[in-house]
Amino acid sequence: MKHKNYTILLAIVVLFSGIHCEKEANRKLLNAYFRFDANGDSINIKQGILLNENIFECNIKGDTALQVIVSKIYDGAGFSIKDPDGIKDGTYVLNAKNTGYYLHPKDIRRYVTNQTSRGSITIKKGTFQAKTLLNTLEATFNFVAADTLTGKTISVTNGKFLMERKD
Repeated sequence: MKHKNYTILLAIVVLFSGIHCEKEANRKLLNAYFRFDANGDSINIKQGILLNENIFECNIKGDTALQVIVSKIYDGAGFSIKDPDGIKDGTYVLNAKNTGYYLHPKDIRRYVTNQTSRGSITIKKGTFQAKTLLNTLEATFNFVAADTLTGKTISVTNGKFLMERKD
């Protein structure tokens, strides 16, 4: 009887490790990206393949809040959007409530949208299929963001990303 239990346990472990490997392969096929121009300088942050290489996170919490954080060393951008009716396909205004930000690598300052420095993000939720589904989020974005201490602004244009989302 013990032999039969070990065989069943081994089969379960093999099954779940195969699913994990399949999802990892699908993540590589997804070819996630996050790119934009900041005051004319092109920025392209790719999803790292090594642990702690780049931060590349996209979370939808309870269907009403979206948090996107992307960075490499001191260069990054992200969004925090809340909608009580649920995050769905469409365009959201970036301002003091729904924010977009850019972390500038040269002065290591965080530039954030506010009531006067604004923009927009257009979201398309979707799925990526290759044997196993990965939930994805695609978006385009443009915004002007300000340093809260100096008032200096940065223009973020031609923004696009495709990421796996974690719900």
